Amino acid sequence: MMKKYIILFLMTVSIYSCNDAIDIVQDGELNNDALYTSVENMQLVLNDVYGQMSTTNELLLSSILTDEVGLGEAGFPGDTHSFQIFSTNGSANAIWFQKYQAINRANRLIEGAALYTPNDAEVDEYNNILAQARAIRAFCHFQLLTYFSTDLSDDDALGVMLVDYVPSIEEDLPRSTNGEVFALIESDLLFAENNLTTATSGGTSWYYFNTNVIDAMRARMYLYRENYTLAELYADNVINNSGIVLASSMFTLPANFPTSTDEMSHVGAAGATSLDAAPPTGTIQFALYQMDRWTATSTSPMYKKMWVDADQGEAIFSLGRPNSSTNFGSAYNTNNSSATGAPLWDMGRNLFDLYTEPLGNGAQDFRRWAFVDRSATISTDPLNATRGSENIIIDKYPGKDGAHSANDIKVFRMSEMYFIKAEARVEANDFDSAESLIQDVRQARNYISGTTVPAPNYNDGTEAYADILMERYKELCFEGHRYIDLKRIGAKAGVSGTNRFIADSQNASAENPLNISIGDYRFTLPIPQAELNVNSLPQNPGATY
Repeated sequence: MMKKYIILFLMTVSIYSCNDAIDIVQDGELNNDALYTSVENMQLVLNDVYGQMSTTNELLLSSILTDEVGLGEAGFPGDTHSFQIFSTNGSANAIWFQKYQAINRANRLIEGAALYTPNDAEVDEYNNILAQARAIRAFCHFQLLTYFSTDLSDDDALGVMLVDYVPSIEEDLPRSTNGEVFALIESDLLFAENNLTTATSGGTSWYYFNTNVIDAMRARMYLYRENYTLAELYADNVINNSGIVLASSMFTLPANFPTSTDEMSHVGAAGATSLDAAPPTGTIQFALYQMDRWTATSTSPMYKKMWVDADQGEAIFSLGRPNSSTNFGSAYNTNNSSATGAPLWDMGRNLFDLYTEPLGNGAQDFRRWAFVDRSATISTDPLNATRGSENIIIDKYPGKDGAHSANDIKVFRMSEMYFIKAEARVEANDFDSAESLIQDVRQARNYISGTTVPAPNYNDGTEAYADILMERYKELCFEGHRYIDLKRIGAKAGVSGTNRFIADSQNASAENPLNISIGDYRFTLPIPQAELNVNSLPQNPGATY
């Protein structure tokens, strides 16, 4: 007994001695007490929290797992494209740990702010900073639920780790239910709504959380939860009250604009035809060709200006990427978005073919020109095309004027709000309104002056959902929606799976399925093995090491 007591005593002395050494405050050390002494310092920390936000891992995973992309000439399938979604999958790991890192930074700001008491003149700014931090925390929790929960419409289903404080390194955190995590998200968004004073228009307002962004996030969140009443309510708030409108694709035409609207008239030679060769002068295609990859002129369509970050366009919230940032487009094209840029991933042929279809009544789809680089080669025999003979260069992230190495990442756009409202109207059996909303988006993508895109005609819910799913595919490609959309509404739309184009499937791994059905377990990401190694969490169904 005495021996045990002595050992415990010595251990205690040793521990306290170590703590004394560790707890020494060095000269110049920036701890919480020294950092959180002003709202100016809080703002600096908030800037860092924004810097931790990213959705690029989700965007790329959604492309590679679905029919948005095919293998580029310089690319290789990798585990994700081959549907090897194990607990060691790199994309799943990146999404999980990046989101929890951002949550941790937000929580550190929230806890640190409690050390400072603002004066009367600082209260609004102080609360505004906290509101943005809590909005970021809510967004990251929502992203985690979206990818790692089996069913967002079921509040009792397992969600993710709920982290609303700074945990110690020794803590094991459980998986909370969806309902518990959504309760935190809703609490954070309510606080944000009541305390945000960031601008909702002008300047760089779309780079920060404001009330428009909160409404847009709620609209998406309630749509995913299948609460269509609230989804429509918040989508309507953005559509009617934000001051943001659908970005137009119209632009000033050359004086000798032809009467023909056959936009593919210059692409028809046998085999693969390069679009880099300028089309005939005097054609609308020539005017489109003259638009530089990275810049936009005063006569360029607003939609073009938005994608080269020359204007807000219809962006509700974007993650700002200044000139010095890495270009997300390099995830698709190694060096630049042209045939000489070593493309890793091409646009999927199924998606490209949708852009070449007329919108009706003589209207044509500008997305064909906005999302595909002019150096692309398009085969006239797609079933027999190879990675070398057809290169549909993705140009949605081309860079910007003076910086062909960076693009803002659009997180919420007005088009999505129209789609959300359209889904809600379908659920209410109001097909006329849903048709009108989809028509509005298509009209905004038409570039032929004096033409009106016809409204679709939905006879039942399956037709409506199939058309909405297709329009989301065309409009929101490479923005992280396709993977989630197939899981959410694929069954309602009568879609069976990813439906990759056969030529791309032939280049995928021969040892793994070439397509997966929408009910497959891989439409929910596995909890990363690195997390399971240190924290005993239940794994998602079907996921293996």
